[in-house]
Amino acid sequence: MFACLKSMPEICKHFKQCGGCAMLDLAYEDQVAQKAARLQEILKDFWSADIPVTRTDRPVYFRNKVELGFCRQPVWKEPFDKKVKRDKSVPLEFEQTLGFKLKGRWDRAVDIEECVLFDEHLIPLLQAVRAWAKAENLEYYDHRKHTGVLRHMMLRAGKNTAEAIVVLFVTDDVPEKTFVQAVESVWPEANVMLAVNTGLADTAAPESLRVLKGKDFICEKILLSSPSGEKEREVVFKLSPQSFFQTNTLTAQKMYSRVRALVKKISPKIIYDLYGGAGSFSLSCADLCEKSLCVESVAPAIYNGIENAKLNGVSNVQFFCAKVEDFVKQQPIEKKDALIILDPPRAGMHPKAAKAVADSGVRNVLYISCNPVTLAADLKILTQNYAVQDVEAFDFFPHTDHIETLVQLMHK
Repeated sequence: MFACLKSMPEICKHFKQCGGCAMLDLAYEDQVAQKAARLQEILKDFWSADIPVTRTDRPVYFRNKVELGFCRQPVWKEPFDKKVKRDKSVPLEFEQTLGFKLKGRWDRAVDIEECVLFDEHLIPLLQAVRAWAKAENLEYYDHRKHTGVLRHMMLRAGKNTAEAIVVLFVTDDVPEKTFVQAVESVWPEANVMLAVNTGLADTAAPESLRVLKGKDFICEKILLSSPSGEKEREVVFKLSPQSFFQTNTLTAQKMYSRVRALVKKISPKIIYDLYGGAGSFSLSCADLCEKSLCVESVAPAIYNGIENAKLNGVSNVQFFCAKVEDFVKQQPIEKKDALIILDPPRAGMHPKAAKAVADSGVRNVLYISCNPVTLAADLKILTQNYAVQDVEAFDFFPHTDHIETLVQLMHK
């Protein structure tokens, strides 16, 4: 049904305003074709064969996390175009909006009334929270004057567990009991938390965080399958509001299953899980190696990894809180019976880390990338000593131009 939607009004009334779905006017198969063609072009110096793309099975309600902003902002009666100048002779009128940021603007939000990204609870919850804020006479945050009480709202939902958490970010006290009641009226099973953020930066980073109802985390599962579709392993992740986790659970587990199949084929004794985050790859493949070293520079991710290793009864994963370029200098990579898994952020690898991997002599390297441009830059370094064996992609983010890429490299 969804793939055949073509006209913008039928798709979403906020299309071209909200920045979340730039390709929503294209049928899903056309989106995938465009992404594959762009990826092919960016990686043409390293790979000439077709690049297969694993799709999201249901390209609606696929996200497990969203962040929304409260904005007190001037009413903009013209089209949403930054080039249009306001008639300054007309006094400003103000409105309060709750939703995703207006495309290209940090200080304005679109008052979301429909959305295909997160969960069927989203729109009713926004309506309930708006009604609560109005009843309690609470002012939304003005990003230019830095005034107002209501600032952000973060939602997480486990796609394989149905657990949920709603976190309200505020600058001052709010009526907590009635907020919980507003959430319960739509989402009775959701955990509810309150976070205080008085900083000037426009980020959902709390100074304090406490539970109003339930617990301060949810659990999500990654279900790992063999190439034939048989369930092989289940990994449980305990996710706090700030935990990093792949946003598209059901497509991510396809990628983890694919990586697991490659690890099983390579059969390493040791895995170097570099830029490993909370150890998703290490935990997914812990039963296939003697030990895995997960290296990540973000301390909260390491804490989450250690906790999730205990939760899953995994004892052969070691976590190191360090920059990869520092780790490989202090603890040189052992090349015998080893496998390197790389999953850097959008900025790609540090050149010293890429050089260390290129010179490591390890036979097999798996590079997972969320940014084809920085992937190509890193491959220039890695292919000095490695040959690209295969490239495939995973579409984690339908309706955007983002795509995840898995590259298999082998030492020359």
